[in-house]
Amino acid sequence: MIKRIDGPPTLVKPDARLLAPVVSLRNRDSGAELEIGDRKYVLGQGASCDVVVGDPCVSRLHCVLERREGVLYVRDKGSRNGTFVNDRRVECSELTPGAELMIGATRFLALGPRVGSDRSGFARLVGRDPAFVAAVEQARRVALTDISVLIVGETGTGKELVAQAVHEVSGRARGPFVAVNCAAFPRELIGSELFGHERGAFTGAVGDHDGVFVQADRGTLFLDELGELPLTQQPHLLRALESRRVRRIGSAVERAFDVRLVAATNRTAGLGTEKGALRIDLYHRIATVLVQLPPLRARPGDIDPLCDDVLDDLAAQHGRRVLSTAARRVMRDYRWPGNVRELRQALTRGAALSNHTIEPEHLFQPFLRRATPAEIPTIGVVAARHMGGAAVGTEPPPLPRYDAMVRDVITDALERHGTVRAAADALGMAKSTFADKVKKLGLPIPTRKPARG
Repeated sequence: MIKRIDGPPTLVKPDARLLAPVVSLRNRDSGAELEIGDRKYVLGQGASCDVVVGDPCVSRLHCVLERREGVLYVRDKGSRNGTFVNDRRVECSELTPGAELMIGATRFLALGPRVGSDRSGFARLVGRDPAFVAAVEQARRVALTDISVLIVGETGTGKELVAQAVHEVSGRARGPFVAVNCAAFPRELIGSELFGHERGAFTGAVGDHDGVFVQADRGTLFLDELGELPLTQQPHLLRALESRRVRRIGSAVERAFDVRLVAATNRTAGLGTEKGALRIDLYHRIATVLVQLPPLRARPGDIDPLCDDVLDDLAAQHGRRVLSTAARRVMRDYRWPGNVRELRQALTRGAALSNHTIEPEHLFQPFLRRATPAEIPTIGVVAARHMGGAAVGTEPPPLPRYDAMVRDVITDALERHGTVRAAADALGMAKSTFADKVKKLGLPIPTRKPARG
């Protein structure tokens, strides 16, 4: 399809907030905008050009736009009046967001993606760990193409955030981003959710329904927890991806779709083999690029910057909060089975229960509830070190029992807060529940509040 852009437009000041990469060129005078994909675009006066520019100072074949390794370049094709980037004549030059491209008397502004907040998805991916940085950079590079991506990582590592970031900087950024969790599909309705159904196709089909492929047309479809999709349904998904067409249940008509697929799974055992959660043919169709996100416990140096970033996000709701030195140590020592999602939840609770400074007791109780048996000993050591217990040497003591840890936490809360109600509130427990535990453990109930220094 030939796009026509008449010039010349007015010169505009670049918007410093624009984000890399370039996804469109805009003629400010006419308002015409060209979305930049992953093919070559010839600009000029000639009717055969991809972009026909109605400017007598523009040559018949003036210049070419081409993306290489994620970067957009403009190359002059021997034009009479030259090609200029930021008022400098060029033979070949990179275009970045905010750059001005001038051919003849026509000027274009290179634009980055429009996003819903001041921070793009990639800006929200906080971390300095080399493995994490490498994974994010790989995702950033493939975002500029239209190939399929498989994101692998434990629960809570940020797989959907990476998928959103890929969409936001892709050529499909203005299209829909449709995210679905394959583990949430009722088994008998998987085909309907993926491909749609016609009215009356089965009991309960009271109307026509578009599947997620049609809903995401011209945008990005994110299939989360793809490893939970039954093996019997995976051949149907593979056929849809190969043919780029879907057929509603109960229909004889196929419909074409145009989506970019991003998928994610936390089931890494046997991935890409006969024993994996995905069929080998489906795996190789989706995992054109594999982005592997490391667990949070493998990137301890990222704990502090992540905490600061989350607390900045929470400030609007809870006010400015800071972590005490002891609380930061607790955060670094914990193993984080729930990864970044669990870290955010812990800090959210700490911000809600504290007035200004978040102490270890504001963070400890949800750790105790959600820990796996293998991780409870780690929490016990943290509690002993940071919540008034005995000093811990370089070699940890024998692993504490769960009931002993509960006793220590409740005893410490009573000593700190002086009353059953205040101690229960500090631990986020109902007063009656806390009192029952005190009675069951045979702990003395304080008769007065502790003296304050």
